[in-house]
Order: sequence, then structure tokens, then C-alpha cells
Amino acid sequence: MTYEQMQAKQLKLSVLLAAIFLVSMFSVPFLNKTMTEAMIAPVLGIPFVWLFVGILLHIEFWIIAVVYTTLSNRWEGELADE
Repeated sequence: MTYEQMQAKQLKLSVLLAAIFLVSMFSVPFLNKTMTEAMIAPVLGIPFVWLFVGILLHIEFWIIAVVYTTLSNRWEGELADE
């Protein structure tokens, strides 16, 4: 693998992961408008929308960070081995 190929892989991964995060983040206003009752329903004593934004999006962000870092390090390791 060349350096340019590794960069292309990282760019594709970045765009994919950013799209996943943005879709989930911008779905909140849509869900609030279309499913108001479900979004304000309490889950563990907290309105679901707060749980979704405050906890689930945060966890999703960390998972995305771990996936990107793991794959990027693997690709950089492959490049260094060559």
C-alpha cells in the first residue's frame, strides 16, 4: 500500500463515519417533529430525547473515534511494514 492509498482509505472512512454521525444527529429534530410523544416518553426517568442526545450520541461519537483510530493505526502499520 502506498501513502496515497492509505490517505484515500482514511478519507473514505472519515466521510463515512461523519455521514453516520451527522445523520443520527440531524435525525433528532425530525424525530421530535414526527414522533413527539415517543421522544418525550420517559426512559429511566429521563425524556427519551435527552437520553438520545445526551448519552447515545456521546457513546456513538466515542465508538466512531475508536473505529477510526483503530483502522487508521492498522493501515499506518501496514504502510510502515512495507
